[in-house]
Amino acid sequence: MKNKKNLKYFLIVIIVLCLAWGIYFFLDKDNLSNTTTDSIDMNLNTDDGDEKIDWSNYANTDYTLTKSLNITEEGIYNLTGTIEDGLITVNTSGNVKLILNNVNITNSNGPAILIENASDVVIELKKGSKNYLEDGSNYKTDEDDDAGVILSHDDLTLQGTGFLEVVSNTLDAIVSKDDLKFISGTYMITAQDDGIRGKDSVYIIDGNYTIKATGDGIKTTNDTDTEKGFIKIENGTFSINAENDGMDAVNKILIQDGNFDITTGGGSSNSSTSNNWGIWGNTTSVSNDSAKGIKAGNNIVIESGDFNLNSSDDAIHSNNYIGIKSGDFTILSGDDGIHADEELIVDGGNISITKSYEGLEALKVTINNGNIDVVASDDGINVAGGNDSSSLGNRPGQNNFSESTGGVLTICGGSIKVDATGDGLDANGSIYITGGYTVVYGPTNNGNGALDYDQTFEVTGGTLIAGGASGMLQGLSNSSTIYNLTITFNSNYNNGDIVKIVDSNNQEIVSYSSSKSFSSLVIASPNLKKGETYTILVNDTKYSSFTISNITTTIGNTGGMMSMPGGRR
Repeated sequence: MKNKKNLKYFLIVIIVLCLAWGIYFFLDKDNLSNTTTDSIDMNLNTDDGDEKIDWSNYANTDYTLTKSLNITEEGIYNLTGTIEDGLITVNTSGNVKLILNNVNITNSNGPAILIENASDVVIELKKGSKNYLEDGSNYKTDEDDDAGVILSHDDLTLQGTGFLEVVSNTLDAIVSKDDLKFISGTYMITAQDDGIRGKDSVYIIDGNYTIKATGDGIKTTNDTDTEKGFIKIENGTFSINAENDGMDAVNKILIQDGNFDITTGGGSSNSSTSNNWGIWGNTTSVSNDSAKGIKAGNNIVIESGDFNLNSSDDAIHSNNYIGIKSGDFTILSGDDGIHADEELIVDGGNISITKSYEGLEALKVTINNGNIDVVASDDGINVAGGNDSSSLGNRPGQNNFSESTGGVLTICGGSIKVDATGDGLDANGSIYITGGYTVVYGPTNNGNGALDYDQTFEVTGGTLIAGGASGMLQGLSNSSTIYNLTITFNSNYNNGDIVKIVDSNNQEIVSYSSSKSFSSLVIASPNLKKGETYTILVNDTKYSSFTISNITTTIGNTGGMMSMPGGRR
């Protein structure tokens, strides 16, 4: 009796554990969809102290420049004129505003404007003015980061509606070793190294920026304070041509709006996946730097904007999270289109990746909405899988990304089109589709598949149409709730061939055509119904008929290949 009683308790425990696991599993699946707001911390503390200064209480001084000027008293300085070999120096404990009105400064021995000490400094470009600042090429500094045409050791703000050209011949163009803010203005920057660099932050509210940089276009460097090292852009127009990164934040990047035209490393034709990557411009040896379009060491959130990115390396890259809420993106990349080491979330927007090694890549990719069009020479959407040379070989600029079996791709909505030479949707883990319309133009070689996953591919909503070679064909998991087809054709079809599924009333259910050859299709559609009979038409000629009786209907000879996960690596 005692043994039976113990056995009874044991069985109860097992049942409870199984129920608990089941509840957790389904709850976890219900929470696969998450948004940028839910997942990504973008708390940025921007300094607005300069905007609170009441300048009406400060002395106002007019000054015509003919030689170096040393400012030791706080106040407003209205400046015009030319310094042929000298600079403006600010050294005071108070607040200083420099109003530039057709100022021309060149200095062969150092910066054009040097802020050694101040509380807050504002440089204002007077309406209608054209200003020019240039440093020399031979001067030396005490520290590597102490070189800039405009060099501030304290907070610096630039504003106004005038024009400023800055030419750097030593290292950087505009530098603050604290916070650097741009409220407005038009800037043309040519830099021997970085164009705009703020150690603690770069905060841009508006303005027009043309930057040509041998190093990075816009950069932050403070990696010791987790609240610093960020770039925040609210609006503006940016044309950046950088040999290294277009934007490089050691911590976070938040872009709320703006127009961005960014080229890095000579563009996508100079691919970072090649062995000689890093040789461009005047560089004679392989560089150890990266040439990414928009890069952050932690998180990136893009809320809106127009982006034209042509990058030698990843177009958008984060060592942690990326969230895209909206925006229009045209991307050509010599490596990945959009890469996050941990998680990528797309809530909306129009993303056109016309060239890439891999289109979207992260350990976890969630697509909630948007229009996404990907062309990839390897995998279209990759979650911690595949033969990803962008993370191999210890090459310069490589992604910090290792292969894992814990990847999850979730498509909850949107319109997704993937054209991949490698795997179309590739997961070292699982794929879940709960909504949206997904079309895959997969590989023509039998060493890759339109779908590739290790654990589960479950479709519970939306439409999926995936075509490609049949050598590594994988269908969907039996846990799917949308009726689906796995079709292996008896020959290849080519550009212009159209496959349709029609019902008994000759009403079209789905249609597929591709610009390249295909011999298999995987189709999941809410329009497929149990008990109904359908016909496959190829170029409007009957190929086969079938009746749906199970969640998955297999048509043709799969050759023993994988509708089961984990069968090939």
